[in-house]
Amino acid sequence: MRNFWRHLRTPTFVRRIMVAQMLLLTLLWCLFLTYVLWEDLRSPPILTGSKTYETIFTVVESMEDRPQERTHVLAALSKAVREDYGGGEDPELSISLIVRKDKAIIYASDGAPAGVTNTRDGKIERIQSEGRAWTSRTLKSAHSDTEVTLITPAGGWNFFIYLNSRGYYVMPLLVCIPFLLFPAWLSIRIAMRPWNRVVNEISLRTPDDLSPLKAVPKHRELRQMVDAVNGFLARVRESTERERVFIADAAHELRTPLAAMRINVEALQSYVSSDSQKELLAGIIRSNSRAARLVNQLLLMMHSEARIDTVMEPVPLTTLIQERMAGLAPLAAERRIELEFYAEDEIWITGVRERLMSLIDNLIENAVKYSPEGGRVEVELRSLNNSTQLRVSDAGPGIPVELRERVFDRFFRDPNQMQSGSGLGLAIVKAVAQQHNSSVSLTTSAEGGLMVTVDFPDHKSS
Repeated sequence: MRNFWRHLRTPTFVRRIMVAQMLLLTLLWCLFLTYVLWEDLRSPPILTGSKTYETIFTVVESMEDRPQERTHVLAALSKAVREDYGGGEDPELSISLIVRKDKAIIYASDGAPAGVTNTRDGKIERIQSEGRAWTSRTLKSAHSDTEVTLITPAGGWNFFIYLNSRGYYVMPLLVCIPFLLFPAWLSIRIAMRPWNRVVNEISLRTPDDLSPLKAVPKHRELRQMVDAVNGFLARVRESTERERVFIADAAHELRTPLAAMRINVEALQSYVSSDSQKELLAGIIRSNSRAARLVNQLLLMMHSEARIDTVMEPVPLTTLIQERMAGLAPLAAERRIELEFYAEDEIWITGVRERLMSLIDNLIENAVKYSPEGGRVEVELRSLNNSTQLRVSDAGPGIPVELRERVFDRFFRDPNQMQSGSGLGLAIVKAVAQQHNSSVSLTTSAEGGLMVTVDFPDHKSS
């Protein structure tokens, strides 16, 4: 329930446009209503028409010999007219009628301004009487000397009285607004479909996908926004590419002097007889090896993150793992690590062979590196219903749960880790996995070490 109210309080474009539409509709309706009523107020139909006058003429002429009954009928007529006008019984707010015969008043509505007299027969006049403004019109009967004057208040505030008497102008608007909300909401949702397509494309993108948006809207406003986003992506892509090329070039250029340094130091070792000097040279060689490994890792990282040359093709993953394990066997033998591989069948996946090699090498090298001497590294490849699962387990110290997301960042290493390393191995694994639409997760192995699981989305057994 709390989320529901929070959702309602969150501003939305759809709600904003709906409110604007309803306000605009109400404003237009009010303007139209004001125009109609104002025109009626300037020239009230009851004054400009002749039916009321003719009715009164007929009553007066037909009941000339019954003055008392005539007065009752005229009073009833006056009441009916006032009810229709909407001002009630107050003569200052409602219409009044004055009937004259031979210039003498034979009937006047209660409180009627008796001083109102028209100077032009049959014309609507605005007259001041008793300190108030009145609108009146007088007609004479064609068959007798009877005169009928209808009088309405002429103040501007009478507009609201008149509006009250014409409630049927307002009711349609009040009734229509609730029924207009759903069509307005539906029309706005339909109109915003192109916008939603662009939003969905952006939300489904991976962080390293800087390619232009594929949605090409025809609508000018949305096209401008997409062009602006594509322009921004292009600038970020160029900047990232320049950074990547710089690091790759620098790493590549460093390989040659590092190799030359190692050769020279190894050659120098044969001319040194002092144990302390030999120890210093051995330290230089170890540092050179770490620097060379870091350079190789940087090149692999740049190559793994590159968006070019990513043509996917079927790769026999089982065979590829066996080949890489054979290549890494000497490294495992140095530390007396036993490599074990389990796979039921040849499994093919769609991917880039060279990058999958980087992924496998980094996983197994890390497992060998962090396993205790004489330990065991287990590699298992399984075919599941809709995926292929690669699991590499070791018996090393593992990674604390709170650091298992951070270790995928470049150059991040567990502060308590004593083994040397560049902090790029798992970053390379994650980059390669993302390029293959795969996921990587870290858990604790059965021996208490680390188990890395890579789930490839598709597979094909031979």
